[in-house]
Amino acid sequence: MIAHAMITAHPADEPPIVIFGAPDDGPGQALALWQALTCAHATLVGRLDPEVSACAILGSDAIAVLLPLADAPEHQLRMHELAELSHLTRSGLTRRVDRLVEDGLVERVTCPSDRRGAFAQVTPTGLTELANALPHHVSSLERYLASRLSAADVETLTALLRRL
Repeated sequence: MIAHAMITAHPADEPPIVIFGAPDDGPGQALALWQALTCAHATLVGRLDPEVSACAILGSDAIAVLLPLADAPEHQLRMHELAELSHLTRSGLTRRVDRLVEDGLVERVTCPSDRRGAFAQVTPTGLTELANALPHHVSSLERYLASRLSAADVETLTALLRRL
């Protein structure tokens, strides 16, 4: 087995502590899991987005913002709620929402109870574009992900990832 090394935090005047472990024990297992998750995510996004740009359907970055909005009451969320659900940083979300506003897919709505606050709200055009894009994304997810796993594996993996 290949040993993995993990460097832990240390004071500047001390050498780093390096922990070696096989993928099936402690730090090695955690690193193997992290590598598998990041590789799967990068591969999946890489499979979705080049196809998307070729056929002029929304990319996964837009879907990550529009889908939570479409599912929310009145199709709107406070920006901090949307940041959590879209898994974007607040600054990343602000830039993404700005682009979606420019494209007419999202609008900012003033919060009546907090004048400093704002909601992001998906527009009717945004809902239409999302509805047009989802069949493509679902088909791609089935082709690149679900087809490699049994239905039970998909259910188990989904439950495990939700626990994280």
